[in-house]
Amino acid sequence: MAWITLTTDHVVNSLTTQEQSMMTDPSSSVDLANIVQGVTALVRGKVFSWRPNQGMLPVALPGTIPDELLGPAIAIARFKFLTHLPGTQLITKERSADKDEAYAYLDDVSSGKMIILGPDGTTVPSNPADTDGEPYFKPYADWQSAGTPAWGGYW
Repeated sequence: MAWITLTTDHVVNSLTTQEQSMMTDPSSSVDLANIVQGVTALVRGKVFSWRPNQGMLPVALPGTIPDELLGPAIAIARFKFLTHLPGTQLITKERSADKDEAYAYLDDVSSGKMIILGPDGTTVPSNPADTDGEPYFKPYADWQSAGTPAWGGYW
């Protein structure tokens, strides 16, 4: 999947008609744009916090997020926007649970439990596996193999 730009339209389309009716103030659209920008930065930060994903940083266009994370990003932005509206009673247990699930999903991404495809849609980050990118050193000196081939060593 490709990387896409999270827009305010994504968030507005996820709102109910009752929630959309609360957006009468002209400043709410500016606030929503700021929230979307902040959530985009949060998602990108979580993606690139896992070391193998950092190789995708040069090819990821600024302001884009992985398509796999669009749903969680919308849930977080929607919750932040609804809590931002003055006097709103629109925060339900379901909306709060969506937000909590989205943050848990982002935590899985940042720890490497959830693999994210690169911006080209095919690249999978290479996991340095057990060594976490560090070179492997034997736990003890291999002094017996250095020397004569018979049983080795300089005795």
